[in-house]
Amino acid sequence: MPERTVDLAVVQAFEKLKTRLTEKDCTIISETPPHQLIVGQGSLWGIMPKTAKKTINLTLQAEGNKTKISFTSKLAKDWKNITIIGCILAAVLVAVCVWMALDLGAFLGDGNPSFWSWLVTSHDQVEFSAGEAFINLAWGLTIFLSVIIALEAAVYIYCHAKIDTFAEETLSTLS
Repeated sequence: MPERTVDLAVVQAFEKLKTRLTEKDCTIISETPPHQLIVGQGSLWGIMPKTAKKTINLTLQAEGNKTKISFTSKLAKDWKNITIIGCILAAVLVAVCVWMALDLGAFLGDGNPSFWSWLVTSHDQVEFSAGEAFINLAWGLTIFLSVIIALEAAVYIYCHAKIDTFAEETLSTLS
């Protein structure tokens, strides 16, 4: 658990910390003056450790005329869920696009009707240019969505690894 010691009495440190956090648009979830403060910070659409939606739990402990502040930050469940669900939906679309491209490619090659062959058939005639267009579109979407999945995974890993950045920077401004 990361911690920081400040040259303030515990009551002063609590009040100053609470003020600093509310100035930075944090939402007070729970407080037990002057020993604990739980805040919500960030946005559901944030993609950086400072802006991703999170809960920060701060515990203050008197040490003489100083105060030790311990803290933990956790990504919000709804932020994690929307990231995971987005990746799952993108993966399903990737699978459908690959299936469509392979299926249409086989149909254009051998002429045997298949699941997606109706997309490129008009009045019992095969529209080869439409088939090629659908195949290219499907592969293009596959590549695009695969890149999006990789970026979402990178954002999740980065935010998880650096989630304490906001709390560390806020505490460094206390004196």
